[in-house]
Amino acid sequence: MNVELVLATRMLKRASIIYILCPLLFLIRSQNAFVTSLASSIIVAVGFYLGAVIMSYAAKISLNFYYFAAIFGYLFRLIFIFGLLLLLRSLYSIDELAMSLTVPIVFLSMLFLEMAMVIKRKDTDLDWANDNSS
Repeated sequence: MNVELVLATRMLKRASIIYILCPLLFLIRSQNAFVTSLASSIIVAVGFYLGAVIMSYAAKISLNFYYFAAIFGYLFRLIFIFGLLLLLRSLYSIDELAMSLTVPIVFLSMLFLEMAMVIKRKDTDLDWANDNSS
C-alpha cells in the first residue's frame, strides 16, 4: 500500500469543499475571478498530490532517499506551483486579487484540515510500520 498516496487522496477528498467554496465566493466579484480562483486551487491541489507521489516512490527506494525527497520535494513543489501560476498568468488575463487570495487560502486550509485529522487520529487504519507489501 502506498501510504502517502492514500493520505493525499483522502486529503484531497476532505478538502474538496474548499475547492468549490473558494471559487464560488470569487464568482461574486467576476467570472474572470472565478476562473482564476478555480485554476489556482486546482494547481495547489495537484502540487500537494505530486508531493505525495514523490514521497511514496522515494519511500520504496530507501529511507535516506525518502528524507532527501522530503526536503527537496517541498522546494520542488513550490517551484512547480509558482511555475504553473506564472504560466497561467502569462496565458490568461487573471484576476490578481483572486489568485493572491486563493493560493494561501487553499494551501493553508488543506494543511490545517489535515493537521486536525491527524490530531483526531482519522488515519489510524493505515499500517505504516508493518507494511511489507511494497
